[in-house]
Amino acid sequence: MPEERVFLNDGNMYVSNTKVVLHGTTYSTANITSVSKRFTPASKGCAMIFVAVTALVFLGSLGGIKSSQLGASLIVVLVCGAFLAVGVMWLRSLKPTYHVVLASASGEREGMSSKESDVVDRVIDAITNAITHRG
Repeated sequence: MPEERVFLNDGNMYVSNTKVVLHGTTYSTANITSVSKRFTPASKGCAMIFVAVTALVFLGSLGGIKSSQLGASLIVVLVCGAFLAVGVMWLRSLKPTYHVVLASASGEREGMSSKESDVVDRVIDAITNAITHRG
């Protein structure tokens, strides 16, 4: 029996020339024909609605600056400006989800997912090396 060579051993991710263990699920390296990376875009719907509604309220409150209620209008403008800043930060913080997709003779399966592209790239590189090493 050939010696097991480890390509990645990091927490709940283990890749060798004989097996791949991702988040507690074990796959035989002999059954993996290829590995690829896919991503799911972040869902931005709620953040976009929040920014759009805040922007409309902000624009509506600008009209009140010329009225006799200057103090109240300025407070609304400042609060809406703060909410707009929060909404933009929220939009910028949303990240896609990256997936390791394992292909075999029986089809494709999502092996693991992560918000960190580097983690997925490391796993894909290790699995690719394991497939190549097994011959």
